[in-house]
This record gives sequence, C-alpha cells and structure tokens, in this order.
Amino acid sequence: MTINKELRSAIIKFVMMILLLWVFLLSIKLFGGAFKHYFKADAKNLIENATNNPMISLLIGILATAIIQSSSSTTSIIIAFVGAGTLSFNNAIPMIMGANIGTSVTNTIVSFANVKNPIEFRRSFASATVHDIFNILAVALFLPLELSTKFISKSALFITELLVGTKGVKFDSPINHIVKPAAAKIEMTIASIMNNPITETIKDGKVKFDIEYSGILLTVVTVFALGLLFVSLKYMSEIMKSILLGKFERILHKYVFNNMITSFIFGILFTVSVQSSSITTSLIVPLVGAGILNLNQIFPYTVGANIGTTITGILASLVSGNPFGVSIALVHTLFNIFGAAVFIPLKSIPIKLSEMLSKKATENKLWAIGYVAIVFFIVPISLIFISN
Repeated sequence: MTINKELRSAIIKFVMMILLLWVFLLSIKLFGGAFKHYFKADAKNLIENATNNPMISLLIGILATAIIQSSSSTTSIIIAFVGAGTLSFNNAIPMIMGANIGTSVTNTIVSFANVKNPIEFRRSFASATVHDIFNILAVALFLPLELSTKFISKSALFITELLVGTKGVKFDSPINHIVKPAAAKIEMTIASIMNNPITETIKDGKVKFDIEYSGILLTVVTVFALGLLFVSLKYMSEIMKSILLGKFERILHKYVFNNMITSFIFGILFTVSVQSSSITTSLIVPLVGAGILNLNQIFPYTVGANIGTTITGILASLVSGNPFGVSIALVHTLFNIFGAAVFIPLKSIPIKLSEMLSKKATENKLWAIGYVAIVFFIVPISLIFISN
C-alpha cells in the first residue's frame, strides 16, 4: 500500500512537472514572441542603420536582441542583411557580439520569480547574471583583439572557403511544435478580445494569421506571459525540490553536472536540440535557486549553451550558400568557442562578479532592476541616440 501511494505520488509529481514545464516554455514563447512582433521592424531598422563605429554596432546588437528577446532572431536578421549586402561584414561582427549580451536578459528576468525569497533570489540572480558577465567579459577581451588583428574574421573566412557549396541542413526546433500553436492561439484570443486587427494570408496552401500589435496588446500579452512564467516557476521549484532532493538529484550530479566537460557538452547539445539559449539557461535558474545545483556546476553548461545557439545561424547560412552570410555565422560560433576556451579555466572571475552583484541585488532590489534597465536598455539607447 505504501509503495502504491509513493508510486502514485511520484507519477502525479512527474505529470505536474511536465505540465508546468510546458507552461514555462509557453510563457517564454509568448514573452519573446510579443516583443518580437512589436519591435521586429525597429530591430531591423537598428541593424540596417549600423555605422562604422564598432561600439555603436555592439550596442545595436545588445538593444536589438534585448527588445526581441532572441539572439537567434537577431543573428538571422544580421546574416540575411550581410548576405544581401545591406550590412557590411565588418560592421556586423560587433553586432553579433552584442547579440550575445542581449540574449541573456531573458534568464535574468526569470530570476525575479524568486524575488520574495532572499536566499533563492540571490542564488537565482547569480546563476542568471553569470551568463551576462561571461558575455560582457568575452566582448571586452575579444572585440579589441578582433579590431586590431581580425583573427576571428580571418578564421571564419578561411573555414567558409571549406564550407561554401556544402548543402545546408534545416532543423526544426521541437519547442515550436510543443508550444507555438498554443502561444499563437493565446495571442489570437487576446487580440480578438481587444479588437486588434488580424490579417489572414494564404501561402503554399497554408493559412497564416498576422496580428497587428499595439502597445496595449504588447502590455497585456507580456503581463499574461510573466504571470504564467512566475506561477510555473514557483510550483516547478517546489516540485523539483521534492523530486530532486534524493536519488534523482544524485543522478543529476553524477551524470550531467559531475564535471566541467559533461556540463559543457550537455549545454551545447541541449541548446542545439531546442535552438534557444534563452530556454536552456532559463531552465537552470530555478535549479540553482532551489540549491540543487551551484554556479561552479552550471557555468560550463551556460557557456556551452552560448555555442549551441549559434548552430541555428550556421544552418541558415549554409542553406543560403552566401559566403559572407556563412562567414558572419561562423564569427558568432568562433567568438563563443574562444570565449569558452578562455573563461572556463578562469570561471572564478565571472562567478565571483555575479555573486557580488547578486548580493547587492538581494540587499536592495533596485540594484537588480537598475542593472537590467541600464545594461540592456538605458546605456545602449542613450549612446545610440547621442551618436545619431
């Protein structure tokens, strides 16, 4: 009888965990999708109007990615513009690096779900910002080196010569099949209730609905998505604690996060499979917040996720076959590989900096809010505006 009760309890927890994970992924899709729909034209304009100033190009990459919540989308736009000759290869390089920084805003926002619990918030915020700080440090090191030596771009151009002509392989993310229909239905329902214009088009025999996003619709969808995000994370965290504090936790530590190499490889492979570093890095935040994993264990995973997310761009560029498009996609990958080579051995630096920042943020939440606002929005917007 006890075994049956334990088994039934385990099955219920597992089913609830799957449902909550689906809600979490749905919230990320909704949140990012709303911003992408509303700001995509602005992001394209930002990218297209890049200057020869590498710092401004870097800030454009940060801002464009932060407002559409997807480095894959930003880099795809950049690759397309470089391939079409609209954006120069050299101007695109700092922008690609900026996209790396901008994409980490999502998991930083996810960490706010634990804001009411100081201990969990401190751990969650540190696990999120260690990703930001790694990207910032990598840019601070490699952008000046690239500008002075062109070693990343030259390496990418050399590899391009070997790859151009290779037939590209398209890979459809399973995440889209899991959450995209529900996200689209929710967006359509909210838009219909609010009487937002919806246009119907038919392409290749398939009906497609386009929603004309207003500022009010963006706000409503964002609030709804954040509600789903915080609720799903709250209950996911509680269930994970009860499930993982035991045998499964030991398995997780032993086989996935037991050493740097397995953690790093898992980060790459998991991100390649879902094609979104925002999802893979956000999923780890509640595990660190709950005390199940620590920063030393998840740092290589986070760095691996950075490399994994660049595969989408490479596949897209190989399909097009445009040499410069392939090269800029490879710049993104090589930049992250070189960053991993330097900062995984020196992981104590980004880890200590993120711990210091999370301590400040826990003591005063304005530090956390100010950090997100200043790094991802205020500084880029201000300097881009001043340059114009």
